[in-house]
Amino acid sequence: MTDFVAGYVVPPGAGVAGDPSLKASQHLTGGALSVFETRIEAGPPLHVHDREDECFYVLDGELSVRCGGGSFDAPAGSFVFLPRGRPHRFWAKDRSAKLLLISVPGGIEDYFRQINNASNDEDRHRIGELYGIRVVPE
Repeated sequence: MTDFVAGYVVPPGAGVAGDPSLKASQHLTGGALSVFETRIEAGPPLHVHDREDECFYVLDGELSVRCGGGSFDAPAGSFVFLPRGRPHRFWAKDRSAKLLLISVPGGIEDYFRQINNASNDEDRHRIGELYGIRVVPE
C-alpha cells in the first residue's frame, strides 16, 4: 500500500495495470477497494471469501444470485452486496450480464490474475487458499 493516494480518472474503454476491465486497484486506492467492469455468463461456483466483501452494480442484463440461504434476481440498475464469510454464487439469468464488481478491501485483482493463469484444479485450490477464497459444496 502507499502513504499517498492520488485521485485519478480511467477513461471509457480503458483500465489500469494493463487490464482493460480493472478500473480501480488496491495499489491506486491505498488498499481501499478494487473495481472491475466485467461480463458474467455462467459465473463462478458457490464460494466464500474470508477477507473481502463483494458487491455488484448491474449495468445491463440480469443476475441470479444465491447468498447464504437466500436467492434473488438482480436486474439492470440493481446493487448487490455479498458479505465475506457467506457462501455465494451468481450467474446471468437469460443472457450475459454486464456489471461493476467491487471488492472491499482491494486486492482481489491479484487473485483473479493468478487464478486465470492456473492450469489445473490443484493450482486453483492452492491459489484460492492463499487469498482466502474457497469453493464450497452446493
